[in-house]
Amino acid sequence: MPLPVIPFLSRRRALAALLALATLPSFAQSAAVSAHPTIAIIGAGQVGSAWGSLWARAGYTVIFATRHPEQLGAVVAQAGPHASAASVGAAIARSQVVMLAVPYKAEPSIARQYGAQLKSRILIDADNAYPFRDGDLAVKARAAGVARYSQAMFAGSRFVRAFNTVDAVTVAGKGGGGTVQVLYSSADAAAGQVAAELIRAAGCVPVQGHEL
Repeated sequence: MPLPVIPFLSRRRALAALLALATLPSFAQSAAVSAHPTIAIIGAGQVGSAWGSLWARAGYTVIFATRHPEQLGAVVAQAGPHASAASVGAAIARSQVVMLAVPYKAEPSIARQYGAQLKSRILIDADNAYPFRDGDLAVKARAAGVARYSQAMFAGSRFVRAFNTVDAVTVAGKGGGGTVQVLYSSADAAAGQVAAELIRAAGCVPVQGHEL
């Protein structure tokens, strides 16, 4: 049977689509090819490495970001081939979703340095405010409501509060097994749904909290 003839117009449209894709920034090309967003995780401690590794193993592109990305070799190796490390600014630039996984007292500095870059990006805040560690900032945040306090610091981002109610040790390496519930809250419905998908990707059950 002879092979079907592809009309010239169809070939031209296909070529145009490929050329259009080629002109996108590299992170946008990845997003167009893959259904998964690229995730930047600011912080590579217990919380960031646990969730980031689960997402990387689920097929997400994960970028761990700290002030010293050259020291994250072990974290990246443990997460697998979908993970890498970069500076905070570079990781944000290459991602569509950013997770904060740092001591709460670091948030104001991150907001000052990267707040403009984080505007319009989905920003998932997994940080808890502890007065014994984070001082007066934690006291103020708790009085105002930690989620709302952080949301105000990162004005313009598509802010989501999630992953702060589950001890990372519970899911590290194995995921939630389909039973661990993870609470998420957001004023942005679409951003909230992305968080819910990330919760499912980690083997956990998303539970929607009150709107921020």
